Amino acid sequence: MKTLQIENQEMEEFISNRYGSDTQSLWQDFATFVKVSLTDAYPSISKEEAKKRVARAIEEVEQGKAEMLTQNEYEADINEFMKNL
Repeated sequence: MKTLQIENQEMEEFISNRYGSDTQSLWQDFATFVKVSLTDAYPSISKEEAKKRVARAIEEVEQGKAEMLTQNEYEADINEFMKNL
């Protein structure tokens, strides 16, 4: 068995409060985190596919099917998202 020591009091408290003695869930979540971090969880796409997606997004904005956010709207939206993680 290996031991992972975290020398960050805030992280240690978070883990303790979140998992308590449930080490199985802790390790499962840790393994998932590492897997997602290593792969970015996004499959790679070709340059042509990227161009198609950008063109489609521009078309949706121009047709009113989607709207652009201002910087302030984006920041408020992302801050709200981060609070709910």
